[in-house]
Amino acid sequence: MGTQFVAPALSDELATVAQRVRESMVQVQAGPHSMGSGVIWSVGEPDAGGEAEARIITNAHVVAAARARTLTIRLADRRELTATVVAVDPSHDLAPLHTKAAGLRAAEYGDSTALRVGELVLAVGNPWGREGAVTVGVVEARAPADPDVELEPAEEETRRAWGQWRPRRIELIQADIHLYPGNSGGPLADARGRVVGINAMIGGGLGFAIPSRTVRQFVAEAEGHANPVLLGVQVVTVPLPEALRQRLGIEQETAPLIAAVETGSAGEQAGLLVGDILLAVDDAPVRAAEHLGRILNRTGSREQPRTLAIVRAGERQTLTATPETAEAA
Repeated sequence: MGTQFVAPALSDELATVAQRVRESMVQVQAGPHSMGSGVIWSVGEPDAGGEAEARIITNAHVVAAARARTLTIRLADRRELTATVVAVDPSHDLAPLHTKAAGLRAAEYGDSTALRVGELVLAVGNPWGREGAVTVGVVEARAPADPDVELEPAEEETRRAWGQWRPRRIELIQADIHLYPGNSGGPLADARGRVVGINAMIGGGLGFAIPSRTVRQFVAEAEGHANPVLLGVQVVTVPLPEALRQRLGIEQETAPLIAAVETGSAGEQAGLLVGDILLAVDDAPVRAAEHLGRILNRTGSREQPRTLAIVRAGERQTLTATPETAEAA
């Protein structure tokens, strides 16, 4: 008797929650035959014309599929806008977009650290171009992915270009939920409609999402709200010789070369020298000079010792450095 009343009430509530989440979601044109999703993360104050600056979060692999700095996005009300790629963070598979329009609604985001195993979650996206489709499941775990599980983008075209994603020491929301082409970059929401993650990958029969805590830190750093941590070095990206890569078993093709070390800096205290090649920070590969700052700010705890993997005089070495927090401007 009770089930007859509870089930319709639950169904109605989920439908209401899904509709609210859809209003803060966008469709991202990721290529001629590929669609991704995105979440309107924040909206500024409207100007005299009623338009406001907005930050949209999607996956780095969605942006990679588009291969363009300017993308077309489609809102829930079917308006089409132009959005600009602000940055790309492959290590966390996140990319912020910028757009400006009237009537944009930011998502309500929740605390991913409060998610419990077994809790109900909803994935909203645009699978195969079907706008605002919803799948429901439960949280299986909040932990780094099993290294034996191969994580791949839901999109087949993106998968061919992006390959396997192997994050290290990154907490992910693992849910018993189906993700399909078009779900990538879309919201994973709790039963109250609060965005707790950004759907990213599939693997081992599960869906994997970037936790909202990680996204919030990413956005704060992108907007300059967090004081960065620094090594006090200048770096330039250089190609790694094939012979060196084969001899030392290095997978990446490029890495930052230390071009200068500031006197008294964390880098000098760690023993970094001009000419050293920096391969990784706490096992997170550093493939380009512009990635170093982001990795330093997202790997491990701020102002705590970091392990630096370097190549010096053709041999691998390991150093320990404690980055310093930059003074606020």
